Amino acid sequence: MKGFNDDYETFPDFIHGITHEIWEERGVGAALKRYYADDVLVRAPSGILTDNTGVTAATLATLNEFPDRQLVGEDVIWRSDDDSEHVSSHRLISVMRHTGGGAYGEASGRLVRSRIIADCVVRENQVKEEWLVRDQAAFARCLGLSPRELARRQVDSDMRQFGEPRFFTPAQDVAGTYRPFIAEDSTARAYADGWTRIWGGKEISALQSLYHPGACLHVSGGESRNGHADIDRFLLGYLASFPDAEFCVEHLMINREPEQPVRIAMRWSLRGSHSGWGAFGEPTGAPVYVMGITHAYLTGGRITMEWVMVDEVAVWKQIVSATLAQ
Repeated sequence: MKGFNDDYETFPDFIHGITHEIWEERGVGAALKRYYADDVLVRAPSGILTDNTGVTAATLATLNEFPDRQLVGEDVIWRSDDDSEHVSSHRLISVMRHTGGGAYGEASGRLVRSRIIADCVVRENQVKEEWLVRDQAAFARCLGLSPRELARRQVDSDMRQFGEPRFFTPAQDVAGTYRPFIAEDSTARAYADGWTRIWGGKEISALQSLYHPGACLHVSGGESRNGHADIDRFLLGYLASFPDAEFCVEHLMINREPEQPVRIAMRWSLRGSHSGWGAFGEPTGAPVYVMGITHAYLTGGRITMEWVMVDEVAVWKQIVSATLAQ
């Protein structure tokens, strides 16, 4: 890999390795300076960071609250345009104990497990852009709160600090140099088309052909859904909450490797209004933007395992904020 750290032989090794250097090895500022550009763009449902200083501050704040944080890497799905630019979608689980005060309240001593998927654009040893989705609903439940309760606390904290609630919407975005990639692969396209039929066209029956009958979905809150009937209920919870939502595939990659299932990473979005009864309770009419990242394993063209990563606390923040403004 041209211009990359010689300590790492492959790009997945690089992604796993720098994560370990930053967090477990406590490289923090120095490692972030080495591996993240000064003008890095990090987009997350909670907001956008536009420089290395902001990323360093956020990392230190997390470590203060969860000093024993371990990041267990599960998979890296990736692609390369040439020797210098690589794109990764890194799925991992954060395991840690809440022993410091901070954004999640006073130290509770509770053990927290929360999954994360991060999409990164990397050139010559540095992350230039990142899309980061954390399962904050799992944070909430591990800490004895509902996602809505945590969202309300975060809104109150934002109001005290900034005078307004903070969450990411496309209107806040800053243009980067990376251009979205959609894989020219029949299996990847069939996967994206299936999602578009369900999430965009509300054609729930499409799950019958998209998912294996024994498929397992890992969803927000650290929970899972198993089989067609369970997946159907999960889908209805979202589709009913946002019946007018527009669905968009933002990025699509596929990996085919020996002794592995076909692996797909897809970043996507929903834009609509909270206008129906569903997984997010009584409709409020709040405008909602959902940033999602999905990993899927396929065998014989059907999904056997899928990770649907949505920050439901950030969704609730949008709903709560709109309600308070009424």
